Amino acid sequence: MRTTTKLIPVLLLASACKPEQNISRVIHSDVFLQEPTNEVDILWVVDNSNSMADEQEEIAEKFESFITHIEESNADFHIGVITTDLDHPDQNGKLQGDPLFLTPEDDYVELFQERIQIGIEGSPQEKGIDAALTALSEPLVSSYNAGFRRPGATLSIIYVSDENDCTDRGALAGYEDEVTACYDHSDLLVDVKVLIDEYRHLQLQDERVVVSAIVGPEIDEGCDGSKPGFRYLAMAEAFGGLQGSICEADFSRIMSDLSLEVSGVRTSFQLSHAAVEGTIEVAVGDSLVPEDETNGWTYDPEYWMVYFHGDGVPPRGSTITITYEVANSGTQQLEDTGG
Repeated sequence: MRTTTKLIPVLLLASACKPEQNISRVIHSDVFLQEPTNEVDILWVVDNSNSMADEQEEIAEKFESFITHIEESNADFHIGVITTDLDHPDQNGKLQGDPLFLTPEDDYVELFQERIQIGIEGSPQEKGIDAALTALSEPLVSSYNAGFRRPGATLSIIYVSDENDCTDRGALAGYEDEVTACYDHSDLLVDVKVLIDEYRHLQLQDERVVVSAIVGPEIDEGCDGSKPGFRYLAMAEAFGGLQGSICEADFSRIMSDLSLEVSGVRTSFQLSHAAVEGTIEVAVGDSLVPEDETNGWTYDPEYWMVYFHGDGVPPRGSTITITYEVANSGTQQLEDTGG
């Protein structure tokens, strides 16, 4: 990312009660390149508790919607599947299936459909956030899971669960009801901010890490048996990934959107500063892109993230320039001359 900044002074006249103020408006430009990404490592983190049979089947059936854009982009992919179960030694962050991960040389459609339907006998405490960390950290990353993660490859992590994450690292040990403990004692869970920081350290060569989630929505959609996946959604927000609802009857759209996201065509870019809303101007090449949630861009002020949608998604090889006024750039009071 390349950045440029310029300072625009604005003088406010003094009143009888207030001195003059010299307000410095900082106008900043972030420049990004939509690079063709040849390598992408995709890790599916799947809930295998006893309520997930239908959702696993739906993911399997809609896998071809997921693989479409990835195939069209000629991406060199690795696809692995782990579960949210950290209690059983045959899972606990270990890639599932044989071979352990899929490549373009494998019969990847059939093999993925088999392994994503991992079963429903897993732990009732779903710890998907920590499961991915376990899979991608030592000792597994260079032993059991060796070869899956490649330096320089985009890392895409996709959670699928109908429960909230319960990463506790032993804090809930001893509570009789494992399921309710995750909710009744949620204050004992590892803070999501800590987990976000740990995910940032998964980068090997400053490559992109994107996290997406197909989980229970924050707002109740009348989906029986589903709990809001607040912690998973926070991870997706922090890493500019997609958020899909586990309550959807048909996963075709979600899977297609995920395909575009992980194919190497970026749909989100984080600004280097917070922007004043209403001052943002977005250009792809020489063309301005409108602010539009269907075929343009939107801005998330909490994470300084610009999201592109529909026809507004920048094509491969394009240059994206985002110019904006920096929020809270500061004011400087001038000496009161008594006027």
